[in-house]
Amino acid sequence: MRILFTTICLCISAITFSQENQHKITGVVKDYGRPMSNVNIAVKGATEGTQTDSNGRYSISAGPRDVLVYSYVGMNTIEIIVEDVTTVLNIDMLPKIEQLDEVIVEQKKKQGQEALQIDYATNKNILRTNFGFIDTENVGYAISIVDGTELNPGAVDILSAIQGKFPGANIDSWFNPDTGQTERVIFMRGRGSANNPRPVIYEVDGTIFTSAPLFLQIQQIDRVAALPGLAAAVRYGTIAAGGVIVINTKGNNVMMEPGTNKVYDQAKLRNNIYDEGSVRSQIKKEAPKYVRDLEQTDSYEAAALLFDNQKNLYGSSPYFYLNAATFFNDKWPEKGKGSEIRTEMATAFSNDSNALKALAYLLEEENDQEGALKTYIDIFKNRPSYSQSYRDLANVYIETGNTSKALGLYARYKTSRRLDTVTTALEGVEAIISTELGNLLAARERSTAKAPTNTVEYEGIRVLMEWNNSEAEFDLQFVNPENHFVIWNHTLENAQERIVEEKMKGYSSEQFLIDKSLPGRWRINIQYFGNKSFDPTYLKTSVYYDYGQQSQRKVVKVFQLTEVNVNISLFSILNPNMLNR
Repeated sequence: MRILFTTICLCISAITFSQENQHKITGVVKDYGRPMSNVNIAVKGATEGTQTDSNGRYSISAGPRDVLVYSYVGMNTIEIIVEDVTTVLNIDMLPKIEQLDEVIVEQKKKQGQEALQIDYATNKNILRTNFGFIDTENVGYAISIVDGTELNPGAVDILSAIQGKFPGANIDSWFNPDTGQTERVIFMRGRGSANNPRPVIYEVDGTIFTSAPLFLQIQQIDRVAALPGLAAAVRYGTIAAGGVIVINTKGNNVMMEPGTNKVYDQAKLRNNIYDEGSVRSQIKKEAPKYVRDLEQTDSYEAAALLFDNQKNLYGSSPYFYLNAATFFNDKWPEKGKGSEIRTEMATAFSNDSNALKALAYLLEEENDQEGALKTYIDIFKNRPSYSQSYRDLANVYIETGNTSKALGLYARYKTSRRLDTVTTALEGVEAIISTELGNLLAARERSTAKAPTNTVEYEGIRVLMEWNNSEAEFDLQFVNPENHFVIWNHTLENAQERIVEEKMKGYSSEQFLIDKSLPGRWRINIQYFGNKSFDPTYLKTSVYYDYGQQSQRKVVKVFQLTEVNVNISLFSILNPNMLNR
């Protein structure tokens, strides 16, 4: 009875906890600016939901980690992961576009072997095979492909590394009549035929092997794919009746620019010539009405009195406090009113991690690292399971000189995430943490060495972008010194998998590395599309010069994004020396 009573209490507690985490989410659903009625909205997995009214408005209850699904006939279904701060989600639906077969065929024809080889370095779906490069998304049969970074580098051999990576693939013992020995092999589902089961064969950079290529080191592998038996037999013959494991190794399949050892510049592939007229020179800084009213006052006392009165109208928004604090800091820094207002905001909105992040960004821009540390500690308390919480707190500990605590946080994060696989230096929060941890360890090594050392994996300029609202959608445009540009997408339309990963891991940042091979002026622009609410998005940019060297220095700038659908200049970088606005 005592156990039963305890169990009932635990169940009631769990239900109560779940209900306490539920909160109301409201918004408007639109189609090209027009409100949409009868859009279905539901929590994924729930049997009931709601619909938008004639004005496109809706209201629904959901909790953190719930997935809201927005669906309407003829429109792309949209899924949004709810966070602890989610209260407003204004959604823009996009129509489904069904491509005609002949159009798709024409696209395939244009994607020739040279184009596929050029795209190989950046498109993880492209595979080099014995019969040429293929885009696994465009073939007429199923191909499972795994990136080399997903393989366990500690595996004893290639078979162990890929075990469990492909559905229906099993490791077994088999007598090889060609060698007269029993070998460890991989059988795909079906094993060729019931009477004569055949193991897979292997292709490594175009060379066929009937036995597993145990000579390969896991770290050498760029990507590996499994071709099913029927499709493989058509291409390779009966030898491949059991299927084919295709392995591409690093460096052997990437097209380099003619006469260089550099990966082909993707900006040159699409004739992306930068047009100066397509970008506005700077972010529009039209102040909110309450700031304009403050600017009309003729004394500090009058401004302070007006601010106290304005709180009755605008006090429900943390960004009112942030903008007002900036006003007082700029006009009367000696009065300390700006700091007082920020403290008031941090107390009133202590559970709003988005607002606290914006505050921390501003403090970092002003080089108030102690104030930023206090704010990031508050955010960590709110979000102890977010990757970004670990990274931000560790980073500010480094800035305040407490490297031991930073290392402790990195260690806790690595343990909790079990980061036992190699991650690319160009993507995701693990890459950011790995880069910064490596830089910290190198700096500690230099400080204890008798002679200066520069043992780092990367040399050049590092650009780190961080945004306070995970719903923010934007495109970053990088223009190189030769006037070619590339776009980094952060929108649900073009980068849904990336945004889902950010929500699941809890981060909102990305790093970009600019090496010294192309000196000159780099320009970085942004086109902002909003964040599904009425709040601004704060974007913090940190540019590290001579990254990883003793001469490393950092420039931090914070931008408040409000205007949408306009390509705006953020800043420019002179590689390798200095930053100019």
